[in-house]
Amino acid sequence: MNDADFPLMLKWLTDERVLEFYGGRDLAYTMETLRDHYADPADEQTTRMIIEYCGTAIGYGQFYPVDYMEFGLQESDDVVYGIDQFIGEPDLWNRGIGTAYVLILCEWLKAEMEADAVVLDPHKDNARAIRAYEKAGFRIITELPEHEFFEGRKVDCWLMEWR
Repeated sequence: MNDADFPLMLKWLTDERVLEFYGGRDLAYTMETLRDHYADPADEQTTRMIIEYCGTAIGYGQFYPVDYMEFGLQESDDVVYGIDQFIGEPDLWNRGIGTAYVLILCEWLKAEMEADAVVLDPHKDNARAIRAYEKAGFRIITELPEHEFFEGRKVDCWLMEWR
């Protein structure tokens, strides 16, 4: 992801259909707030990218190292990465593109970053995302009650894992 990608991010993150699942409809992103968050030089652990499909930018993804203890689970020596992503073009939803992206990223993290596992934490009520992740080989490993502040309230999430 580079500076030229911010107009696309602003387009996607001002679309209420996208914000319903990523970020929240109560957020008012501007070019400045996007740059503050997604170009933070202090965040050296997160790798950010623009997802392309057939040569066209269609979404956003990121990965970063995590520790199972962050989720209240037992300490592990496993190399674990967390991922977050969204398809910013609603016309491309429900076509298997997100599933394919997540699977490709997981396989790359295993091969190139020596990941033992990849985790993500969708909201429990995001059935479409959960189905996509299950199709990519993720499984639910635990509930994360009141895990994320979203649209003015704490929401429950699932911790899902790919190995």
